[in-house]
Amino acid sequence: MNKITMFIGNNMNATIIVVGLITLGFLVKNYIGLCNQNQFIKEAVNRKNTTSVMNKETKEIKDVETKEAVTPDTVRIYVTEFNKVVSKFNVLAQIIPIFPLLGIFGTVAGLISQLQAQDLDAMFASLDIALGSTFWGLLVAIILKVFVAFFSARTIEETEIMIEDYDKKFDNATKMGNVENN
Repeated sequence: MNKITMFIGNNMNATIIVVGLITLGFLVKNYIGLCNQNQFIKEAVNRKNTTSVMNKETKEIKDVETKEAVTPDTVRIYVTEFNKVVSKFNVLAQIIPIFPLLGIFGTVAGLISQLQAQDLDAMFASLDIALGSTFWGLLVAIILKVFVAFFSARTIEETEIMIEDYDKKFDNATKMGNVENN
């Protein structure tokens, strides 16, 4: 039992740091995907159905209405893709609480080793392992949680508000009968 607890305790800090960096990498990649989907939806929702045309004689530039319109189906496709990226984000966000648990696991392993230690130096080494794993587990969880709160969660919220506003405009146009039939 002592060899197992020492092995866990000695390797827990490195495990926490490596898995934390891998998780951060996936979160950054996911954040880039969220930003891309946000931009696609923003462009679709705010797209004007006009084209700029220049008169060859007067060199005057006019905006002329075009038939190419953004349909709810177009926006729905973007929203579906956005929801897929959000689902991946939710999975990654659920991983964050694992890090303090890994830290506690390392702490318990270190404390068990401390109880089985034969001399004072071994006791202090076990205590160092125990407290170190808790420290690294909490630190990684805090860093990841801050990243999620300031970047990904904000982008998701902004995009969801934009989608909700578009849906309200579409519903109002439908209720008022302001829908073209082509």
